[in-house]
Amino acid sequence: MKKDKPEVESYFDQYAKDYNYDDLPPGAMRFADDITWHFISKYLPKNLNAKILDAGAGEGYWTQKLIEIGYKNITLLDISQSMLNEAKKRLSEINLEINVQFIKGNIINMKELEENTFDYVFSQYDAVSYCMEPKLAMKELARVAKKNSYVIVSLDTKFSRVLEFIEAEQISELKKLLETNVSNEMGFPSYNLTWEELEECYTEAGLRVLEVVGAPVFVHLVNEEILKKLESNPEIRNELLKIELQNCTNKSLVNFAGHLQMIGKKV
Repeated sequence: MKKDKPEVESYFDQYAKDYNYDDLPPGAMRFADDITWHFISKYLPKNLNAKILDAGAGEGYWTQKLIEIGYKNITLLDISQSMLNEAKKRLSEINLEINVQFIKGNIINMKELEENTFDYVFSQYDAVSYCMEPKLAMKELARVAKKNSYVIVSLDTKFSRVLEFIEAEQISELKKLLETNVSNEMGFPSYNLTWEELEECYTEAGLRVLEVVGAPVFVHLVNEEILKKLESNPEIRNELLKIELQNCTNKSLVNFAGHLQMIGKKV
């Protein structure tokens, strides 16, 4: 292994073979998925041949969902070649005639991609945090997007980490997070943001913020066993999701949500 290989790349290269997002059990993350997909879907281009970038694509979970509803021209970019290999396996099972490209690259310097290329750009679940330079990442995502196209990013919220560190009795890590925005839970650092801080990154990148979303804003605070019991009833589960969607754009709640999602438009 090369010494200059980023820690996050090494982690996901090792993790890839055992990683299957489909195996994730019911819980707060599944609510996060539903909320995230709701807003991804809301802003998708009407043209199914639109050029879409999935930056930090991992094993291709979100790309598969796009393909299943008819999108045909998608580029997956990830820092981990092993995760891209898993994405190729996942998408090869769909067996559809589509134009899918796999690019190993870094979200803070996507030199493989030309500017003003994509009709829709998204980066879900933390690539912008893991790169440790969110302002650079947002500028790159904006650079490769066409004018008037949407750029959607999601990452862990800064303040959602506070309770986790308190419960784990990791007070020194809590203080570090509050002072530096940095946490380190998986063997590599992650830069956590408030919605105000992410909005600043968007603005500096030439993106106009349209919506700020918390995913989820309530159910991630519920005891896991209680939530599991509630989710076993589909009717209750649907009602909880409705409540989340009704309240997830309330900015007073977003900074304490499980994930922060932001929708912007290149101006």
